[in-house]
Amino acid sequence: MNFLSEADVGERIVALCRSLSEDCETSIILDMSLTHCLAFDSMKLMQFFAGVEALYPGVALEDWFIEHSTDGRDTLGNAVSYLMQYLAPQAGRG
Repeated sequence: MNFLSEADVGERIVALCRSLSEDCETSIILDMSLTHCLAFDSMKLMQFFAGVEALYPGVALEDWFIEHSTDGRDTLGNAVSYLMQYLAPQAGRG
């Protein structure tokens, strides 16, 4: 059985953001907003979405982002929670 914990998904998402923010000197944590804290522009956001889809095929974050970006709720932790809604059922199928 291939179980993905929320911590595992969080680590992968943070690593993805680090790879997209090579010039960022601050630590990237799950409480950070993609747009407010990490200052991802449209190109970085597209790379982030593509990276998430590469890690977790069939799961897209665009709708989540549209709903959460206007008020700073587009945090990495919030994205991980959203992803877990789609990944948790897969873990049970083994």
